[in-house]
Amino acid sequence: MAAMFSDAVDVPDNVPLSGVEEITRRTPGFAGWQQEAWLYHCGDGAAFLGPAGYRELVAYPEALAMLREDHRRYGWSPADTEEFLRGLDRTGEPTAYLFRCLHCSTSLASWDIG
Repeated sequence: MAAMFSDAVDVPDNVPLSGVEEITRRTPGFAGWQQEAWLYHCGDGAAFLGPAGYRELVAYPEALAMLREDHRRYGWSPADTEEFLRGLDRTGEPTAYLFRCLHCSTSLASWDIG
C-alpha cells in the first residue's frame, strides 16, 4: 500500500515552509471521512498519536477543550457538544484525531464524521 500524505490545510502563519513540507511530503498521513487536517502548535507540526474516542480523550483535557471550542465556534450548544463528545469512538464514527505538540506537549484534537 502506498503512503498517504496530508494536504496543507489551515496552517498557521508562524509555521515555516520547511515544517509544512515535512508534513505534506515526508510524513505519512491518516485516512478520515472528510478532509484530513494536520494540527500545528508552537510554530510546528504536531505529532499524530492516532484516532481517539471519548474514553481515550478523558486523559487529555486540553484536547477535549479544543474540541469544545471548535463546536462553540460552529454555534453548538454546550449540551449538544457534550452529547457529541461522549459519542466519539476510536474505531467508529464520529471519531477524534489526537495530536501532541512536539515542543510543549500540549494535547490537541480534531474531529471527523462520515
